[in-house]
Amino acid sequence: MYKETIINCGARRVKSPPEKTALIAVLRAPRDLAIAAEDRWYRIPLRKAPRGGFTHIAFYQPACFKAAGKRIACYAEVAGCSTWRRIDILPDEPGHPGALQLYVKYSLGPLIKLPREILNTSGSRVSFGYAPLRRLGQAEDILGVFNVVPVENMMCAALKAAGLGFRREHVILRGGKVKYRLDFALFCKRGKLDIECDGRCCHSTPGQHAKDAARDKWLKRFGWATLRFGEHEVLHNAKVCVGEIKTAVRSLGGVRELKKPREPSGAAQRARICQAPRHLREYRT
Repeated sequence: MYKETIINCGARRVKSPPEKTALIAVLRAPRDLAIAAEDRWYRIPLRKAPRGGFTHIAFYQPACFKAAGKRIACYAEVAGCSTWRRIDILPDEPGHPGALQLYVKYSLGPLIKLPREILNTSGSRVSFGYAPLRRLGQAEDILGVFNVVPVENMMCAALKAAGLGFRREHVILRGGKVKYRLDFALFCKRGKLDIECDGRCCHSTPGQHAKDAARDKWLKRFGWATLRFGEHEVLHNAKVCVGEIKTAVRSLGGVRELKKPREPSGAAQRARICQAPRHLREYRT
């Protein structure tokens, strides 16, 4: 059965966290929560197993949970972990693309319900990440779990106040798939402008800087000019940021139509990005 006990969760060297830490896991379907509750285990592909140590797993219920979605309602302590082929832990899904791939199976204690559910009131897109366990009882919303400053919301308010028409979370498709999502897209008479709000945690590493540069270069090939503003700039100099944006808009002939800014809805609303720390990732489970 390819079963092997592992100590470091995913065959990676990890240190025990200095305090009780929760991995925020995004559930793929209600069935996964049922498995965690009844069979007391959760899975992640071995090749994407978390690098950091954690003592608990908190389960984020996305929109597929319908009325019970967009929230963290419960968590569980991790009792241990082992590696299995996916087909061995989910034998009723032999046709799954990852059926023969190795997964880390985390054994869990009983599910513990939070006294107050943590709601995703901002409509942010939530990825896997870590948070101190104590923060689950303190956070007012999902952004509070990740200790995220809502710089995109602040920029949105500033652009609205300036009367600039924009599209938030504009999706760029390539080959029928999402290539990039732009924080704010402004369509001008002589070009297109991409406004990015770079959170300190997400965009402070050399590796991320290189990815951002490659992204901007790719967008430039398709007629997009990109302006990036750091978290500190948006927090303390929003007027200066808007001034730079206005200058760029004028150089591109002005906005095509100054329509009332609209918030994303439907799939775009669910896809809004939560600016969580750089180690946050999404997993196919």
